[in-house]
Amino acid sequence: MAEKEEEFPLGTPQEHASMCEKHALMPIDVKCEDCEEDVKKITVTETDSFQWRDKLISVLEAMNEDTCLIADDESPYIEQVSKSGKIEKRFSVNINDVCVIHNNEVYITDIYNKSISRLSPSGSVSPVFGTDPQEPWGICQTVNSDLLVTLTDAETDDLYQLNSDSRRLMRHVTLTGEVIREYEYQEDGQTRLFTLPVRVTQNGNTDICVINWTSDTTGELIILSFSGCLKSVYPEQDQRDHVLLTDVVCDSHYNIIVGEVFSSTIQLLSLKGMFLTNLVTKNENNYPTAISLKNSTLWIGDFNGCIKVYQYK
Repeated sequence: MAEKEEEFPLGTPQEHASMCEKHALMPIDVKCEDCEEDVKKITVTETDSFQWRDKLISVLEAMNEDTCLIADDESPYIEQVSKSGKIEKRFSVNINDVCVIHNNEVYITDIYNKSISRLSPSGSVSPVFGTDPQEPWGICQTVNSDLLVTLTDAETDDLYQLNSDSRRLMRHVTLTGEVIREYEYQEDGQTRLFTLPVRVTQNGNTDICVINWTSDTTGELIILSFSGCLKSVYPEQDQRDHVLLTDVVCDSHYNIIVGEVFSSTIQLLSLKGMFLTNLVTKNENNYPTAISLKNSTLWIGDFNGCIKVYQYK
């Protein structure tokens, strides 16, 4: 995770296309001024905040509208915390990411065991299936109740220097680990999709959104079709040098929400990855490193261990 030494502007936001994908699919004559009106209707209101610890929050996943799971980037445990700041449970495991599936079961990417494990309500950690020799990073549930897991080489001197033997991929798997599909290369079979895929979520339109870090201080959003075709990358190529995206979620209208460290913003993007607006700015948040959206509750964790909770509607 980047050190907070110098702040960089994001530059000029991308222009919105004359007709967005959502409205282009509608059988009526709709101008994209309607998209602008939709954005204006979205409100983000802070309702709660608490100081968890004084460390960078690397993992944040809401279990419901009142409780979340939190981990930092150093401690070998994950905690269940209420939005009042009360620590309810602690699980002794070192993780890269966590997801809460539809039946409230909790799956994690277990670093040391190189496995996908499940957390039980009693506090135990049970491996479900292994990922060795790859290390699991991001994890999310798919729209059809499977899992998407991002993976990297377990042993490497430099995460960002890839060679012909490097593996940087995403797998679509069942809840028991059966591999359905792998995503590693673009359609030409040679160009890599990822450098370091750290977070993943699936949008309601089935597109897959991946946070891909390309260095310690740069990270982008890659949008793929469920079949694996590269659809878009945010931001544009000439803006990527000063952007480090840290996490991604999607709302019920297929909008994409990302956190960006250097500008201390939570950004709203269209389903095609076009910038729409900043939902939260530097005045309200400081170096966001993890985000989670559960129904109408938006959770944001930052570089200094602070959690803020917003009503998103």
